[in-house]
Amino acid sequence: MAETRQSGDGVRCVIVTPEATVLDARCRSVILPLFDGQRGVGRGHAPFVGRLGAGAVLITGDEGRGQEAAHDTFVEGGFVEVGHDTVTVITQRAVPTDRLDAAKARADLEALGGTKAVGDEAIAARLAAQNVARAVVRTAGRR
Repeated sequence: MAETRQSGDGVRCVIVTPEATVLDARCRSVILPLFDGQRGVGRGHAPFVGRLGAGAVLITGDEGRGQEAAHDTFVEGGFVEVGHDTVTVITQRAVPTDRLDAAKARADLEALGGTKAVGDEAIAARLAAQNVARAVVRTAGRR
């Protein structure tokens, strides 16, 4: 279920998947996991469109509560559009980081390391799956 807060002067962050709007909140800043590194966005940021990698979208300064708060959501690729004080994340998978299981993520990564891939497409798919699994381990390990 999406969370919605519309008060304050910060940045509106919306995270959507094909199934639902995962988050709709006003905040002070958003840190995005782009495919080539992280990028922070705050009020008045220049517009851009970027490709997301696997990692946590870090949302800080929840202005709807008048206190410092954070919503961390793990995303697995997708795109981000930054417009006039709005950040829209479009992704296939979005999971609150407190729901990630670090032990399962490590087991999944270890299992991927033991699989054999033959052919360019299979190798690319295995490498992509390993990158996602590493990102889940990193994100789950931060909590």
